[in-house]
Amino acid sequence: MLTQDQRRTVFLCLALALGTALVYWPATSFDFIYFDDPPYVSTNPHLSHGWSWRELGWCFQAGYAANWHPLTWMSHMLDCQFFGLKPGGPHAVNLLLHAANSMLLFLVLNRLTNAQWRSAMVAALFAWHPLHVESVAWIAERKDVLSTLFWLLTIWAYCDYVKKHGARRYFLTLVLFIFGLMAKPMVVTLPFVLMLIDWWPLKRWERTPSSPKVSPRRLVVEKLPFVLLAVGSCVMTVIAQHRGGAISTFARVPMAERLVNSSVDYLRYVLKLLWPVDLSVIYPLLAGWDKGEIAAAAIFLLVFSAGAVVFFRTRPYWTVGWFWYLGTLVPVIGLVQVGSQSMADRYTYIPSIGFFILIVWGVYDFTRRWRFHQLGLGVAAAAVLAACVFLTEKQLGYWKDSGTLFRHALAVDPNNYLVHTYYGAWLREQHQLEKARLECEKAVQIQPAYALGHVFLSGILLLEGKSAEGIAEIRTALSYEPDLISARANLADLLLSDNRYDEATVEYNKALQYQPDEPKLHYSLARVLAMQKKYDQACAEFETALRLDPYYTDAHYELAVTLSMQHKTAEAIAEYRVALKLQPNFSDALNNLAWILAANPDPQLRNGPEAVQLAEHSCALTRNTQALKIGTLAAAYAEAGRFSNAVASAQLARSVALAHGETNVAAANQQLQKLYQAGQPYHEPSSNKL
Repeated sequence: MLTQDQRRTVFLCLALALGTALVYWPATSFDFIYFDDPPYVSTNPHLSHGWSWRELGWCFQAGYAANWHPLTWMSHMLDCQFFGLKPGGPHAVNLLLHAANSMLLFLVLNRLTNAQWRSAMVAALFAWHPLHVESVAWIAERKDVLSTLFWLLTIWAYCDYVKKHGARRYFLTLVLFIFGLMAKPMVVTLPFVLMLIDWWPLKRWERTPSSPKVSPRRLVVEKLPFVLLAVGSCVMTVIAQHRGGAISTFARVPMAERLVNSSVDYLRYVLKLLWPVDLSVIYPLLAGWDKGEIAAAAIFLLVFSAGAVVFFRTRPYWTVGWFWYLGTLVPVIGLVQVGSQSMADRYTYIPSIGFFILIVWGVYDFTRRWRFHQLGLGVAAAAVLAACVFLTEKQLGYWKDSGTLFRHALAVDPNNYLVHTYYGAWLREQHQLEKARLECEKAVQIQPAYALGHVFLSGILLLEGKSAEGIAEIRTALSYEPDLISARANLADLLLSDNRYDEATVEYNKALQYQPDEPKLHYSLARVLAMQKKYDQACAEFETALRLDPYYTDAHYELAVTLSMQHKTAEAIAEYRVALKLQPNFSDALNNLAWILAANPDPQLRNGPEAVQLAEHSCALTRNTQALKIGTLAAAYAEAGRFSNAVASAQLARSVALAHGETNVAAANQQLQKLYQAGQPYHEPSSNKL
């Protein structure tokens, strides 16, 4: 039989879960966002095929997407296993994790403090605050909700260890902490938070009726394994971000500028927690803060920090809440500048808990002697939570698709050059090239030194056929950031499009010096080498790309083509089969393999029935609009002994070729037709791309 408190606890947990599900349920119909979602999930070749033991080892490699969080990669891999490449399932998983975190936060705080309603209020603010929409509605931010789950489970296990002791409980706490680190390195500050919890509410620094006083030395020694694990995670993160080119140098962002930005951002985050409007998917790094803003931030930090010191005995919740907020923001406050953003809503997911503790316990403490104290607090709490739900639902709506999200961000700040760039990149994917170019041009007008903006602009110019202008933009980007990998790769692409093979080769090799483990760079270099008929070198580069990414379909296909050029037909057939296993509707691969099986001089390699099946599939995909592929079908019919079908296909191929002005192809297909009528299949090399 449950006690009244236990029944109330169950009710509050259910209310948190149900409320969170109702607020965030629309997100299950949202699309992927063209900002981190493609490399993380929708175009990630390591995860897109679902769970794979072969790819499990890849999850532990550092560098992809400038991160090291193997558990997060595994969770995305399982998403693809169960839901495929559809966004609804991953959105639902994020929702469930956020709801679980909200309930667990309530249970943890209630267990630590025995303050049921205050714990519930903190958990409700955490669950329904608009600043947390980004962590829940963005599939790529799975690392936020997943790491926080293990953060809270670690604190729960730590409470067990404190109350009951034992090596097993201590070991469980360490294991949960390791899982948290493997989900997101933001968890590295947890040892510091455990020290805060030791002070309040566990009160391990003093003797209590339920537990003896613990020496400071023992408290520190207890945390040393956690600290060592945190240091290891920091090292892996720095390696990953360095390999991904995400860490800004001090020459680019000086330490003095970082300190000023960090101080101001501490105030900006609190203002957004108190008044969560004009939220954006990304906030550009700003320089030259007004002296008044810097002074306000300094005063704010001094006042609250002084309060935490003065009230550390009488109001310990202030000390714990404030230093929780300050300390857990350290990894993302900008002292180590990653990327071009100054702050992000998602960075408040864990730090906001500390600030909510300070506010909720502080308001309760301040008003507890008032008349109608409980009624007033209840009404105020209901009003605050209603406002949070309203603003969260509104903010959530902006995340339904990329266009809506980017347009909202530009409405918040029309001079946000980062958003102009990513909006332009998204428009490019929608084939709206003129609009895309205008957005990227706005970005570099606002911030001429933004190298990535020039890179995106160059890519659009390339698609518009303006290779000379595109090359100029890339060279501008490299003048600002010589080590920018995407700029090097794009410059090589542009040179390649202008048939400047030697220069393109040089640029691909330079890019590989900075990022030797990038399969796309090896693939691109291999293609250039193949175009120069350096087939052995090209095959070696294709094989390197496939060693780094075994699911790289285009690399399998191009390797097969190159092997065919070397008359290594059996090896080429094997590569075509791998490409088709990965992508069954790959029309060019179907056509090329069908031609080999139908027209190869070696009779042992020919297989008429299979060639017909492949060629028919290829022609169906292209709706019989490509003369070359219809000619392959004619050859396949002939090899299978179906000469009437072969003649008809050859005639159709000739008609399609003439309609498109392809006289050489038409003449070849006319010759095929004559041979098929005579019952003599044609087995000489054709103009097909093999």
